[in-house]
Amino acid sequence: MTAATARNDAASTLTSMHPSIWIAPAGIAGLAFLAAEGPRALSVLQLVIAGITIFVGAIVAAFSRRFMRSDPQRTSYFARIAMLIGSVLFLVLTSDLLVFAAAWVASGILLASLVGHANALSEAREAAIRARRTFLIGDLALLAALAIVGGHGGTTDISSALSRSGSLSPLAGHLAALLLVIAAAARCALPPFSAWLLSSMTAPTPVSALMHAGLVNAGGFLLLRLAPVLEAAPVARYAAVGLGLFAALWGLGIMAVRPDAKRALAGSTVSQMGFMIMSCGLGAYAAALWHIAAHGLFKAWLFLGAGSLIGMRERERVPISRSAVLMAALVALLAGAYLAFTAKVGGELVALTLAVAAGAATLIAGYGAPASRRARARLVGLVAALIAANAAGLLLIASLYEAHAEPLLPSPLLFALAALFLVAWLLQAARKARGAALPPALYVRLLNAGALPAPRTGDLA
Repeated sequence: MTAATARNDAASTLTSMHPSIWIAPAGIAGLAFLAAEGPRALSVLQLVIAGITIFVGAIVAAFSRRFMRSDPQRTSYFARIAMLIGSVLFLVLTSDLLVFAAAWVASGILLASLVGHANALSEAREAAIRARRTFLIGDLALLAALAIVGGHGGTTDISSALSRSGSLSPLAGHLAALLLVIAAAARCALPPFSAWLLSSMTAPTPVSALMHAGLVNAGGFLLLRLAPVLEAAPVARYAAVGLGLFAALWGLGIMAVRPDAKRALAGSTVSQMGFMIMSCGLGAYAAALWHIAAHGLFKAWLFLGAGSLIGMRERERVPISRSAVLMAALVALLAGAYLAFTAKVGGELVALTLAVAAGAATLIAGYGAPASRRARARLVGLVAALIAANAAGLLLIASLYEAHAEPLLPSPLLFALAALFLVAWLLQAARKARGAALPPALYVRLLNAGALPAPRTGDLA
């Protein structure tokens, strides 16, 4: 037997094992880490994100067993997946600023490596380079912010450093908070950093799913974990809200014009990450954490099933007419106005209003579509179950998550912010009803968002 044959047999044996064996290194690393730091209580934030990471990571590993079966680099792929999951667990569970920084940087390096997994393709190499450059900007911003916070507190313990961050000078406090927002925006692919995510669709589909397990949404975790620094800097909170608002609308535009399933889903992720960062800036921490959990699971599922979207017929979708959108928007505005002026609702008002609009639109569209009474009853039951599950999840997180912030905006302005999203939705529905196209310049810009440079002649050979 030649050495090459032996290596191939060994690689085949390793990759034919149950996928859980590739999660074992992450679990061992986690146990070693906990043993080093000693027993301590974990926060709800840490438990939720760690649970999502392990759950999605295990599913992706199992999915990858068949998906990557013919990939010549599958051994390296599974090893990097395990190390990536381990780095995210270190990031989430640590109470030390130095370990936090190291895990953040390591997760970015590993993710960029997986984005460029098919390095024989020029598109994959360019996407990996773009991801590394973007992560470098975010990493430098984070390291500078942690240096300010940890240096002022004179400790590397996160809790102790945060408890002393309130005595930072206004300049240092605002600088640290703005740097955190930049780091979060870079990792969450908010404009002007969204190109790395849109071009990363060259990565294997399981990697795109795994990104939603504490990687692309790590910016939200960062702002929640270091929330006291953000709370003391109103300018940074306004920046997070403004940047998140723009990203939410920009991502929706990308999703609307992209013809390919994965990049359309990536545009949706940009939008959702913008909404999450906006929630952090508004002080709606429970809503932001629930958003990370719900969106992470849902979008990972969508990416793993992205192949089934190819060839989907338009008639299989439930169309939502302009009248349905108008009625749903009116219902949501009434509900939002009631919550804004009669109930004590903080930054969660925006999320609740838009959730009401989505549920109402689905119900109205379902009743307007030709269907049997039984099909309509199923639709009502499904939408009611989804609304109940969403409300229950948000209420559970709100009751368990102890972090609270002063609302950045008064209720009337929060209501106006929710109304802005609904107006944008109405305008889009009206445009579709008229059959009107987007302005050519905007359409081309959205279509080419995140586009990679054209391959050189030599790369096509």
